[in-house]
Amino acid sequence: MVSKLINEDCRSLLEKEGLLDIGEIFRREDTETVKALLEVRQTFRLQTAEGTLLYLKRYTNPPPDPFWDLIGARRFPSPASREFTVLVRLRELGIPAPVPAACLEEASRKRVTRAALVTLGLPASTTLETLARDGSVSAHRRAALARRLGRLTCAMHEGGVNHRDFYFVHLLVGDGDRVFVTDLNRADLRRHVGRRWRIKDLAALLQSAPPEVTLRDKVRFARAYFGTSLRPHRRFLDSVNAKAARMRAQTLRRISQGLPNYHVAG
Repeated sequence: MVSKLINEDCRSLLEKEGLLDIGEIFRREDTETVKALLEVRQTFRLQTAEGTLLYLKRYTNPPPDPFWDLIGARRFPSPASREFTVLVRLRELGIPAPVPAACLEEASRKRVTRAALVTLGLPASTTLETLARDGSVSAHRRAALARRLGRLTCAMHEGGVNHRDFYFVHLLVGDGDRVFVTDLNRADLRRHVGRRWRIKDLAALLQSAPPEVTLRDKVRFARAYFGTSLRPHRRFLDSVNAKAARMRAQTLRRISQGLPNYHVAG
């Protein structure tokens, strides 16, 4: 049994490319590997004959979704439908994010065995991490990016989305310095993003910030996030800093054990 979520604006493109067939998505060989470190999840880039850039995220035997609905989040059959739904929500909120084209899930005995997410390529050329490391970026531009990211993060949380993988490498920058939110396969939709989950997102962002990100950059971000002075939020910010330190220590332990480093900038 295969279930589908389809963006009707993309249907004709998907039909032409055969991408409404989950078997075809898994058989495609005219793709470029983007990320394939995990057997359960692999991401590929596909350029159509007409020049449209697509991304295919394929899941094989994804783990079942835990009962996030018990703590105020929605439950999804697989990470693919989770990301598709979150992307729809972000775009409703006006937050730059990939366009979700389709989600296909193949199930057997009520468990998803294969899933695929198709998104359109973004008009973005670099990660926020790369830009933050660039010493040629003007102080004015850095300040504007920090404020933009703060407002975007606030809108995301106020709109009921917590990313749960909110690292610099998952933020892309395009023309006009638009900041795009990507890699949302772990994100949750909630009626209300509470203090705990806000702290986790902000701590992940903080601990993944390159050394070139200054205290002034961080203060500008925080002021834009709260929309006020920081004095009333000192205890919250202390919690963010403490959580970031624990996350960094945990990741450094992983590195010392020979495991990959994804999210701590050196």
